[in-house]
Amino acid sequence: MNTEIAKLAKWAASQGWDVRDDAKGYTRFYNPEGDYIAQYPATPSNPRRRMADLMVALKRAGLQVPPPSKKEQRAMRRKG
Repeated sequence: MNTEIAKLAKWAASQGWDVRDDAKGYTRFYNPEGDYIAQYPATPSNPRRRMADLMVALKRAGLQVPPPSKKEQRAMRRKG
């Protein structure tokens, strides 16, 4: 997995998303229903653009991006 998206992939997996690496080096994101959402290459030619595209696709699919801070997570648990 690409180190640039390791934290994002870990967050997505903790929210029930399926994050897989394929044989071509892409990290693929699937929502909890199993639908394919987006991918991120192992060596993107324009990392900033690819990261922005990935974040937009994940937001559209319903994942909170960027992940909430620990303070925000505590507030959500208390509210909850």
